[in-house]
Amino acid sequence: MISVNKSDEVETSVITDLAGANGVRKQVMLGKDEKVETFAMRKFTLEEEGYTPFHDHDWEHEIYVLSGEGRVKTADGYLEVEAGDAVYVPPNEKHQFINDGENMEFLCLVPNRGEPTVAAG
Repeated sequence: MISVNKSDEVETSVITDLAGANGVRKQVMLGKDEKVETFAMRKFTLEEEGYTPFHDHDWEHEIYVLSGEGRVKTADGYLEVEAGDAVYVPPNEKHQFINDGENMEFLCLVPNRGEPTVAAG
């Protein structure tokens, strides 16, 4: 069954229990509640000076920056990103998303193995 979820109606979680995260909000736009089989689509908002933890995991994900600008910290340095950019994060590569302005929003698609335990990017 086709479903439509409106961003302003999807529950927002504030990430407060994840070490190394600051000013992160998450919405699961499409996932297990919609019986999505392959991917989960999540929308993250990084508040001013917000960032995800510097971490890695065994799944890939794809990021699309909706608004704002910031950096992706990698094991080799930093990559600048802004609205309209797409980012591929391979499995097992350390990464962190850092907001360099006002709110930065991005979509994050991950394999739908249930909701991954590392919640922020």
